[in-house]
Amino acid sequence: MKGIVIAVPKKYEKICLENVLKIRQLKCMLPIEIWEVGEEISSKIRTELAKNSNLTFKNVNDFSDNNNHWKGFQIKAFILFHTSFDEVFLCDSDVIVHQNPILLFEDENYVKTGTYFFKDLEKWQFSKLNNKWVQLRQKIAYNKFTNASFFLKRKKWIISLLPEKSPFFPSEWDYIYSENIPNKPVKEALQESGVVVMNKKKHEDSVKYIYDLNDNHKETYKYIWGDKETFWIGCLMANKSFYFNPTSGYILNETGKLTHDYNGKIFFNQKG
Repeated sequence: MKGIVIAVPKKYEKICLENVLKIRQLKCMLPIEIWEVGEEISSKIRTELAKNSNLTFKNVNDFSDNNNHWKGFQIKAFILFHTSFDEVFLCDSDVIVHQNPILLFEDENYVKTGTYFFKDLEKWQFSKLNNKWVQLRQKIAYNKFTNASFFLKRKKWIISLLPEKSPFFPSEWDYIYSENIPNKPVKEALQESGVVVMNKKKHEDSVKYIYDLNDNHKETYKYIWGDKETFWIGCLMANKSFYFNPTSGYILNETGKLTHDYNGKIFFNQKG
């Protein structure tokens, strides 16, 4: 069964409601699971959400006796693992969708790979890693994007997860398997996880690896920004292919918020 899953902290509950209403306006009647940890959603917003058909509430507390462990980016891997849906449209609570989510389930690349991922902003890059003066300044003012020491630790961590380069490994990160420090800027971030679409039946092992990486978030998040890269890395750990939307995210001038296109039209944007 296909469905939409959203984890909702209180600070984004109004945006979540707006998004749910927008999804229904787009004629999408897929079932929706709203997840929280404890009682995060106010009674007013809960009442408004409940007015939408085919929507249920779920709670991390019913699946874990250590709910504080899952508060943060890591909750998305938790609900991906525990949702009752087989095919999952996982959505951040501060995202507004502008096209019918069913389109991604019908996309030929999703049908083929069981995934549909979105790329992050192009600006997140490592640079000046070979500049000795920059490295000296790092001792005074830390900046991970120009820090060769951090770059090497991160590279070592990724190789520990993926000691052999997979044929599915993204070309944007080929530098991981090079012995040399790049002398030109390379991508620091690849995935934006505001929307993640996965077929759990095709990716049972991937989902378990994604869960484990986020369960171990105290270690994992030392090297990557939250849950984002864990989705495609989890797929590679399971030796499974995946698909990225060909265009990168961008900042929409009118809103100043992160935005993503699908087939030449805005698909979702961040509102939080």
